[in-house]
Amino acid sequence: MNEQATITVVARAHLDEDGYLLPSERWDANVGRLLARNIMRNELTEDHWKIVEYLRRYYLEFDIVPPIRKLCRDTGFSLSGLYKLFPTGVARGAGKIAGIPGAVFKLPQTVLYP
Repeated sequence: MNEQATITVVARAHLDEDGYLLPSERWDANVGRLLARNIMRNELTEDHWKIVEYLRRYYLEFDIVPPIRKLCRDTGFSLSGLYKLFPTGVARGAGKIAGIPGAVFKLPQTVLYP
């Protein structure tokens, strides 16, 4: 199967209507790369992967995503730096690539973070 067919199969079989991976347990770095091709113009850099992997680890540990300030503090990126890496935003860019379910990004802001 060629690469384009693989991307099409993943997009049709494993993404929800908003483009988030279902189920998120199917995520691995190769799936992340395929998802990134639908979101990013260029290949993922080491900086992109730093954010994606941080989000993935945080989600797997706490079942939520970190507040944006914590993400910036823990990764060393400024908010503007994150948006340069992911112009569509953390949820629509990095979150999708990290295989985090879209419902996680829709939680009320009043959810307490660890």
